[in-house]
Amino acid sequence: MGNAVVCIDGMNLYHGLRAKYGRKYLWLDLYELATQLRRPDKIVRVRYFTTIVAGEPEAARRQEIYLAALTAHRPQVEVVRGRFKVKKFRCFDCGCRYTCDCDPAHEYRTFEEKLTDVALGVAMVRDAAQGYGDLSVLITTDTDLTPAINATAEIAPDRPIYLACPPGRQPPQARHPPSVTSFLIGRRHVAASLLPARVVGSRGQIYARPDKWR
Repeated sequence: MGNAVVCIDGMNLYHGLRAKYGRKYLWLDLYELATQLRRPDKIVRVRYFTTIVAGEPEAARRQEIYLAALTAHRPQVEVVRGRFKVKKFRCFDCGCRYTCDCDPAHEYRTFEEKLTDVALGVAMVRDAAQGYGDLSVLITTDTDLTPAINATAEIAPDRPIYLACPPGRQPPQARHPPSVTSFLIGRRHVAASLLPARVVGSRGQIYARPDKWR
């Protein structure tokens, strides 16, 4: 039995759940999920790295309700927010997968998530350097986090690292140090880890599971 520190790549987990199960399991108790994944370890910290969606007000509202419900029900979960940066580009051919009128002078916009990967990687490496917890659990399949995994293993070679792959995502092909163990988050894990349909906040406010997430 050890003390586990869990870092979650929110966008990677979200897209995996959506791809595999639709919206059925988005109302997720992340602390309980960590407990399901690492019995009988003690979960000492869960950090959830996420960004509020840009350009979709209703989706952003559902996300805010979820984060409020999650932190009200599980104060052990720390939410670390990134941001979306507007990314502009010009279209030069009609094969563009975005809406296109084939006007080379027309500017198109999309959104690029910023800061979350960096913040997650720094937190993971800092935990290893400071000896916080006995083992690290990382929920993602994003290969951009491979340098953080390798740095953690180099700083603390005896610290186990568990790479939990979200449903609907392919395990990364990157080569990892011997201290890294990869496994897939199964349906039984997420099905057993849903928040209550209605969560009561500290001041009596009610956070209800969005109808679209049922």
